Amino acid sequence: MADEEKAESREAGADEKRDERGSEKTAADAPGDGESKSGKADDGDAESEGEKDDASEKKRASSPWPSARKSEQPPAAAKPAPKPEESGKAAWGAPLAKLDRAWTTLESRLCAGVLVAEVLTLVFWISIRALSATGRAGPGMIFRALLTALVLGAIAHRVTRTHARREVITTAAVLSGLVLGTQWGEAGVMYFSNLFAWLQNASILVFFGGVSDLAKRFTLWLALLGASLATAQGKHINVDVVMRFLSPRARVPVAVLGWLAAAVVSISASWGFFDYVAVEEMRAPPTIVCPGEEASETPKRCPAPPMSKVDKVMSSAGRNFFLAGRQISLDLRSLPKVLAGTPYNQWMTPREWNEWLRGGNWESRFAAEDVKAFELPEDGSVEFRNPSVTAIPGGTEAIPKLLVPLMNLVFSFGLLVIGIRFILRSLLAISGWVKVDPAAAHGDDELAHAHDQSPEADRAEAKMQETHS
Repeated sequence: MADEEKAESREAGADEKRDERGSEKTAADAPGDGESKSGKADDGDAESEGEKDDASEKKRASSPWPSARKSEQPPAAAKPAPKPEESGKAAWGAPLAKLDRAWTTLESRLCAGVLVAEVLTLVFWISIRALSATGRAGPGMIFRALLTALVLGAIAHRVTRTHARREVITTAAVLSGLVLGTQWGEAGVMYFSNLFAWLQNASILVFFGGVSDLAKRFTLWLALLGASLATAQGKHINVDVVMRFLSPRARVPVAVLGWLAAAVVSISASWGFFDYVAVEEMRAPPTIVCPGEEASETPKRCPAPPMSKVDKVMSSAGRNFFLAGRQISLDLRSLPKVLAGTPYNQWMTPREWNEWLRGGNWESRFAAEDVKAFELPEDGSVEFRNPSVTAIPGGTEAIPKLLVPLMNLVFSFGLLVIGIRFILRSLLAISGWVKVDPAAAHGDDELAHAHDQSPEADRAEAKMQETHS
């Protein structure tokens, strides 16, 4: 208790001292009459000085420190850096460079399209052939087991997206599909056998010699497209040992000389293959009677002019494409019947065949009497007609593989394109739009447009090219 009383007395004494000091300060600050006027004047002067200080502060727009000025002032618009000049590139080469890029884009898309078409064609044909076979043993049973496992696995994987044991359920579904696929037996054999027989015997595939020949030409076309793309990017097969010992200026004429020589070889080979197909497969005459020898008993024979072979190929191609178009018109009629399960060779009556024959404008290509010979009697002696073009009116050529010679021309056309590519690349090198660099074959020109296009990147790329050269 004594301690508490002492503490309270100390606090009371401290409060009294503070009150005394406050009263003294108030008395000292209280002004008299004169002092009040001077105080007011002083206050007015202080206010005017304060206003001047405020005005001066307003006039000071920024701090003397550079960092402060940067934060106070709005950022100035950055001036675009000038693009580095394309030194050494002739203006006349710009359209050629644009053509080269567009050509490369087209061939890249064609390459992808041909590859997808070939894969889908082979997968479809293998599937139809396997489903047309018995499912009790052999390839038919294996394909059905794999197909059932694939379908059940895909369904289970999709349905159990949020399930904790998704992998286990999907695996069980695949294994169940493998077991269930062996139990198909003869299910679907008759249906797919009819579809397979129609595709193989009475469809447009007959004109191509079947799926196997069609796949071979797809593969050849794909290889030629790849060769053309490699030529355009300078990645064709070449020997660059000599080029590495030459100066950058001497490389251009040497490279152009080699490319022009390759162009001559490619174009010459292109004509050689064209001549072979025209003579051997399209029956173009290799020789003609020499001028002035028509009245002779033993006229001399001279080589046929190139244009005569071109004319023969064009006329044969027009006729064959007409026949293929007529076959496609039959296929469009047959497809709904076959998909409905009707036997492909038991739906077209002689009357329907004759109507189709008369409405096809055959007389524009063939003699009327030859077309008339293709009509069938409508007296009931013939029940059905196979829905396919089986012969050429007035001709002796067979319909199977009728379009194979035209497909064989893809090799000749591909070599011609490669030759033109070599010529175009030579012009681009002369104009400076293509750099002749032995190390460029290991780069990827197609990614150039996907890179950073900023001025800094352009300068870095130019410096790198100078280092390589």
